[in-house]
Amino acid sequence: MRVAVIGAGSMGGTHADLLGAMDDVEALYVVDADAARAAQVATRAGGRVATFEEALEAAEAVIIATPPELHRAAVETALDAGRHVLCEKPLTDSLATTIELTRRVEEQGSHLEIGFQRRHDAGFIAAREAAGGRLHILRLTAHDPIFPPQPVPSGPPPEVAPIFRDSSIHDFDMARWLSGQEVTDVVAEVGRRDGSWPVDPREIESAVITMRLSGGTLAVLDAAWLNPLGYDVRVELLSERTAVTAGLSPRTPAIHAEWSEPVDPWQGYLERFEAAYRAELIAFLACCRSVRPPAATARDGLEAMRIAVAATRSHAEGRRVGLDEIAGLARTRVA
Repeated sequence: MRVAVIGAGSMGGTHADLLGAMDDVEALYVVDADAARAAQVATRAGGRVATFEEALEAAEAVIIATPPELHRAAVETALDAGRHVLCEKPLTDSLATTIELTRRVEEQGSHLEIGFQRRHDAGFIAAREAAGGRLHILRLTAHDPIFPPQPVPSGPPPEVAPIFRDSSIHDFDMARWLSGQEVTDVVAEVGRRDGSWPVDPREIESAVITMRLSGGTLAVLDAAWLNPLGYDVRVELLSERTAVTAGLSPRTPAIHAEWSEPVDPWQGYLERFEAAYRAELIAFLACCRSVRPPAATARDGLEAMRIAVAATRSHAEGRRVGLDEIAGLARTRVA
């Protein structure tokens, strides 16, 4: 299959590297506004540099790995060209445009998948399968490595906090996927590294999100961009039949009081989820060949964005927010 990767940053570069090693990828095209970066990635992955127009003309499948504000235009152009599309999260940079794009995809029956790679992680898959029976509690941990404090941009506060849109959106998707339920309401408690209360959602560096799910399950996410030891993502499920955890290993960047020190702790998401990204691409290409259904649809991207907006509103208004308060898209009835 002929595949184009749009965006040659860290995420696009990883996609290109993985695709370049796959036997069933006969041609790989790399597109980026930075010609030198595109050339570096293309050379490393065994592909070729192309313009966006050239890539769409030549490729059968397209991977969108540009900044979120550029997703919608790239996705729509690729769909107009009749291409299969895998778009990195979030689907777009706002709720309104995510609704519009999801409506278009569903009405036209286009093949668009969202890059929720955790759905392809072997541990998370095993945990989902193991937690049989009624699910009581779902706990999600997502701690990114600490980074230097960033100044808050000027302008009005956004509808969705960056930490929720760019990081926790994976966990919001996991809450739905692991449980098989929808989130009905959300409560957010947030913080900053200095202990002060974030006034602007762009100041949020840590959060505890409590979600009630449609089947009665309680889900709790503790998220932070403040882990001094590395990148820590894991889940715990307590059901009527068992208790199961995934993501806890000797490489988990945490000091285990009863265990030894972590060994070569994970330092980033590309390293932690490399196998999942590879599995995601294999599954996407299989879907392009009509071998399997999509793993994560535009609708999944929309629902995760709605939860992110609800969490931000909970912070801003200091209350529990129901998902029925957040704009969405009615499901199409099947005759």
